[in-house]
Amino acid sequence: MNGPGWRPSGVVFALGCLLVLATAWQADARAPARLPRRALWMETSANLRTLSSREAIRAVVARARAAGIDTLIPEAKNAWGFVIYESDIAPHIRTLPVPLAGTPAPSTWYPQAFDALAVLIEEAHAAGLQVHAAVNVFGEGLVVTPGVRLVGTLERHPEWMSVHVRAGADGRAAFVPSFAAGPIAFANPAHPEAQLYELAVLWEVVSRYHVDGIVLDRARYAGLDSDFSALSRAQFEAFTGRPVAGWPDDIIRLKDRGLRPGPRFSEWVAWRASVIRAYVRAASRLVRRVRPGLPVAMYVGAWYPVAFEVGQNWARPDAPPLFEAWSPAWSQASLLPDLDYLIVGLYYRTVTRWEALQRRQPLWRSVVGGAVLSRDLTEGTPLLGGIWFALHRGNRAAGEGAVRAAMRIADGLMAFDLSDVQVGDWWGVLGVR
Repeated sequence: MNGPGWRPSGVVFALGCLLVLATAWQADARAPARLPRRALWMETSANLRTLSSREAIRAVVARARAAGIDTLIPEAKNAWGFVIYESDIAPHIRTLPVPLAGTPAPSTWYPQAFDALAVLIEEAHAAGLQVHAAVNVFGEGLVVTPGVRLVGTLERHPEWMSVHVRAGADGRAAFVPSFAAGPIAFANPAHPEAQLYELAVLWEVVSRYHVDGIVLDRARYAGLDSDFSALSRAQFEAFTGRPVAGWPDDIIRLKDRGLRPGPRFSEWVAWRASVIRAYVRAASRLVRRVRPGLPVAMYVGAWYPVAFEVGQNWARPDAPPLFEAWSPAWSQASLLPDLDYLIVGLYYRTVTRWEALQRRQPLWRSVVGGAVLSRDLTEGTPLLGGIWFALHRGNRAAGEGAVRAAMRIADGLMAFDLSDVQVGDWWGVLGVR
C-alpha cells in the first residue's frame, strides 16, 4: 500500500490501533456533559467559498449563534474523501482539479495556506459554539465521467474500490467497479487496508484539532448492489463457515431489471452489518482512547425498514424486526452501544403522518412518522432529527413544522445544510420551539 499520498507512518499507526483495539478493552469514557441541541451541518462543496476565508467563517458563526445554533458540523472529510484540514494522507479539497457547482476547480483558487477546520474551531469556540467534525468514511472518490474518470483516494488505490453487481448485456450478472456505478465511488468497507486508512484519517482529526465531537457519515455500503468483490465473498464464506455455491445468485438475483433476494440473503445482510459494526466500534474506541470523553455520533437515513440495503443496523439490539431479511445476527450488529448520539435524516417533503396516509405512503415516510419510529428504535440514545430545508423550499409552514417535529419528538435538530439555510433564508426558523 505505497501509492502516492499515503505515508508509511499512517499505516504503522493504524495497524497499532487495531492491535490495541483487539485487546481487552477497559471501560470507555462515556456520557459527555454537553451534546448538541441545535446543530448546523456544513457540506464542503456547497459551502466552499465560505470555508475559504476567516472573515466568511466568522460571519457564518455569528449568524448561526444568533439563530440559536449551539453546534456546527463541518465535513472535515467530505463525501468523496477530500478534506478541509491539513492531512498527511488524505487529499485536500484545494487539490481538486474539477469545478464544483458555482465555483471553478478548487485547485485554481483555494488558498494554499488556509486550514478551514482550524479556523472554524477557533471562531466557533470564541463565540461559544461547539464543533463536531463530520468524517465521511467509505466515500472515497468523485466520479467525473462514469466509468472513465475518477478523482480522489480510489484513483490511487483502485484495489480498495467496491464492486457492484449489474445486469450484463446478456442479462446475466456483471460486476463493475464503484466509479462506474454512481456519482460517488465507495471503498469496500470490508477491505482491511481501506479500514486502516479511515482510522488513520480519524486519528488525524481527533489528535490534531480541538474538535468537540465526531460524527461518522457514510459508514456504510454504497447500496444493495455492493460489495461483490472476491474479497467480500471470501470473508462472507469465512463468516458463515461454508462456501457460496452460486455467486451471486445465492445472495442476490437479477429479475425484471431489479434485484431480488437469493436463498442466503439474510446471512449476507447480517454479515455486512457486522462489517459496519466492527468499523464503527474500532472508530469509537480509537476516538475515546485518543480523546477520552469526546462524543462519537453517526449520521444515518431515517428509513430504517430499508437500512439493510446499506448494512447499517442503527436500532437498539432488541428492536422489533421490520423487514423480511431480519435475523438474530442482524440484531447483534447494533451500532448504538458504540455511539453517544445519533443523527437521523428526516429527509421527507411530507411532514405529518396524516399527509403520508393520504398519499398512501408508509407512515415512516414523513418527518413526524420517521421521527417517531427512530425514537422508538433508539430508545435510550440521544437523537437529533435532521431536516433538509431544500425539500421545503417555497413552503415555509412545512419547514417550520418539520423543525418543530424534530425538536418535539427527538432530542434536538440538525439543520441541513448551511447553503440551503442561506439560499432559502431559513435562519429565523432554526430557533422555533
